[in-house]
Amino acid sequence: MVHLELIDRIVERILWIQPMTTLDQSLPSDRPAQRAFGFSLLISALRCTLQYLLLPVILPLIGITSGAALPLIILLDLLALWLLFGSLRFFWSTHHPRRFHLLPLAVLVLLLIITSLSYDLWRLGA
Repeated sequence: MVHLELIDRIVERILWIQPMTTLDQSLPSDRPAQRAFGFSLLISALRCTLQYLLLPVILPLIGITSGAALPLIILLDLLALWLLFGSLRFFWSTHHPRRFHLLPLAVLVLLLIITSLSYDLWRLGA
């Protein structure tokens, strides 16, 4: 349990969350947490579908190319990051009992989005 408490404190600092006092602790509802995280995953899925299927493959096949594709993908990357951090902040600020189950998936999605955003920003500058 010491390791989980340490991880809890580290994540709270990263997400700029004030530690919860003993008076504030109550079990949160699962619905808002599931909705927030599900929406951030939906935006990430939409971004991936646009970036890897629709924009580079389907649109050129039907003769449509757009110079606005890269800025749109960057915007979706930033939106996905914002929603991911928002859902993580919700999980940690409410001390949701499943927050540690979510953390590995959230870190993986975060790394994928940051990698994609870095590559897209590099392409935009090149």
